[in-house]
Amino acid sequence: MTSPAPDDALAQLADVVLRVARELEPSVRRSDDVVPLTGTEVLVMRWVETNPGTTPSATAEATALRRSNLSVALGALVAKGMVERRPHPGDARLAQLFPTALAAESIGVLKARWAGTLRAALRSGAPETGDGAATDGAAGESDEVTAAVTAAVALLGRVEAGLRRPRTD
Repeated sequence: MTSPAPDDALAQLADVVLRVARELEPSVRRSDDVVPLTGTEVLVMRWVETNPGTTPSATAEATALRRSNLSVALGALVAKGMVERRPHPGDARLAQLFPTALAAESIGVLKARWAGTLRAALRSGAPETGDGAATDGAAGESDEVTAAVTAAVALLGRVEAGLRRPRTD
């Protein structure tokens, strides 16, 4: 096992993550082509999108939301056309949750916008060569940048998994 990073490096990582998140988030609120969601709705939608057919109980557990908060968020997502509730095929007393076509469209637009914003930021922040040209390659993404992005995603995924706490209600 590797030793943990020094506290100052971890604090800098948290600060950069917060600054980047602030730059990405506001563009969502001004968009006509993305269904506006609250923070809780985003949390629930993210789980449902990555786990189609999940149940409300599993969603509450995975998101660490109280059932009452989950119920409100699910009601709003259903009303906005983002989530569909279906009876469980093996037990009609249970509901399953599925993202809708509108959700897929809205999430696709959002992810494309995020990718474009980050690509532009990486290009503008790319180191320059001696002739003043950025070193990000003709296609806009060098193998080095792609490897760094992949490593960053893996690291942040590990952090996210470590931050998950079981719900205590």
